[in-house]
Amino acid sequence: MPREYIPDLRCKRHKWHEPKAINQALILIQQGNSIRSVAKTTEIPYSVLQRYYKKYKINNNVVVNNIGGQTTLPESMEKTLVTNIIKCADWGYPISELELRMFVKYHLDQIGCNVKRFKNNYPGMDWVKSFLKRHKDRISQRMCQNIKRSRAAVSKNIINEYFDNLSQTLEGVPPSNIINYDETNLSDDPGRKKVICKRGAKYPERVMNQSKSATSVMFAASADGQLLPPYVIYKSAHLYDTWTEGGPPGTRYNRSPSGWIDGQLFLEWYTKIIIPHCRRLNGKKVIIGDNLSSHLSNEVIRLSEKHSIDFIFLPPNSTHLTQPLDVAFFRPLKGAWRNVLENWKTCSRNSKMAASINKDCFPSLLKNTLCKLVTKNGENIKAGFEKTGIYPLNRNRVLNMLPPDTENDNSSINDISLVSENLTTFLKESRYGTPDTTKKQRKKRLKVQPGKSIKGNDFNISESEDDPGKENFDEADTPVDIEMIVNEAKEDQQSSSSNLINVGQMSNIIIKNNIKEGTWVVVKYGETKKLYFVKIIQILQKGELYEGSFTRSSNFSSSYNDETKEPIYIFPDIIDFYTFKLDDIVMIVSPPKSLRRGRMQFTVKLSDILNSI
Repeated sequence: MPREYIPDLRCKRHKWHEPKAINQALILIQQGNSIRSVAKTTEIPYSVLQRYYKKYKINNNVVVNNIGGQTTLPESMEKTLVTNIIKCADWGYPISELELRMFVKYHLDQIGCNVKRFKNNYPGMDWVKSFLKRHKDRISQRMCQNIKRSRAAVSKNIINEYFDNLSQTLEGVPPSNIINYDETNLSDDPGRKKVICKRGAKYPERVMNQSKSATSVMFAASADGQLLPPYVIYKSAHLYDTWTEGGPPGTRYNRSPSGWIDGQLFLEWYTKIIIPHCRRLNGKKVIIGDNLSSHLSNEVIRLSEKHSIDFIFLPPNSTHLTQPLDVAFFRPLKGAWRNVLENWKTCSRNSKMAASINKDCFPSLLKNTLCKLVTKNGENIKAGFEKTGIYPLNRNRVLNMLPPDTENDNSSINDISLVSENLTTFLKESRYGTPDTTKKQRKKRLKVQPGKSIKGNDFNISESEDDPGKENFDEADTPVDIEMIVNEAKEDQQSSSSNLINVGQMSNIIIKNNIKEGTWVVVKYGETKKLYFVKIIQILQKGELYEGSFTRSSNFSSSYNDETKEPIYIFPDIIDFYTFKLDDIVMIVSPPKSLRRGRMQFTVKLSDILNSI
């Protein structure tokens, strides 16, 4: 049979009758009328009524099939397959044509059904094409993109909490005062392009230089469609005047060794681009961006409070859903950039022979790129803020992009038209993962709820601080003040232990206040109760159980420093993590002095500690 049936125009085409009309005709026949008289009255052929009346007398019901060949699988089963396919795609596990065929075979084998049209119950490609064509109103084939599991773990609870805070922060703020910023890179690769070549050529090639180099650019835009001047960051140790000529109006240029923005560059971008723009605006201003530690410092917070600017951090790993520039602006921007770059690489001999983009030409290329988007910039930016639900405020715009909730589905397990509860549970575990209580949670520098603005009090910023670029360290990274602990210890502690604190001589309050993550201690461990210098990694049970990383003597220079003749220590190649009790801790010691090649030197010796116990 051909893959697409083409009827012969010379043959007679049979008319398809509605099931309702046939059932009414069968009722008339059942009431005593002849088949021929009913056929004449309803204009349904005599042979059709006779065939259906035989079935009607047996089942008291009739099912009218479609014209032509019938589907291999029942209609209800195909609808169930479509529902499962959509559910798998919603949860981030779409299936391919091969997986669909394998799933159908598995299902038929499980229910003990043998389909003669399928070889070993395995459907062919013709069936898949016909299946997709029959249900093209609900499913279709698309190219998918991969996302990390961390991004897939963004749930509706996280988004709802974010919008709860966001709604309070954006109350009464006009769209011109809502600004989103993000950093992207423009690479030296114009990308692939469709060309005309010899028929059957597998690998058509185009001669054009390209490289993996890229230039970082920081963009910012407001919810009313206005694009602020860009901030270009070159990967270089120095900055030259020719690298700053011919760019978009108001553009600022800088450089860094990595080519990416850091805390100092972010501060300059904030003071040179954001602050001048916000000075021209009245009322409260809101800045929305991703939660990176390099994007925030004490000085940025002070400037924000001074100019009535609220910072809002997006939920972690959710920029593909909640970042307006990511959602609607960067894709057309990079498409226009590739076109401009391709024209530049083919316009003159110098650009053709260049191995990569000259930094002298980058400003003009960036200007041409933004000029191509000048008519659509405002529309794309507004669409980005609308798609992310920021302006106008609408959390459903983001929630609709997440997998649907099925917790309130009270359908029967035997209902073939709905997805089974087991499949939904499996997809949830595959997307979000199962909770692991033993997994160590990574500490975050910024303890700010997404969507909530931040103030200086959130970071305990003192007005007397003179260093605006000084970073905030976690409490676990703060060195232990040994002198302060000694003064709080008992008065009968020996004066020789000014740099050693015996835990047994300290109260429980002092222990809990000074033994924390990052503290260096001396631990007696093993059957021989050998002493080790240990850095506490995690407090498993405060005041009772700890986990630490043990050091060992270094093999360099016979484990002694040539200048001071003091023993030196290192962490082993395979780091030793062990748990120990509070009773195993002998003393708290000062952090070691860092030497070259990861070596460390302590101010005390284990032998002296052993003699003092």
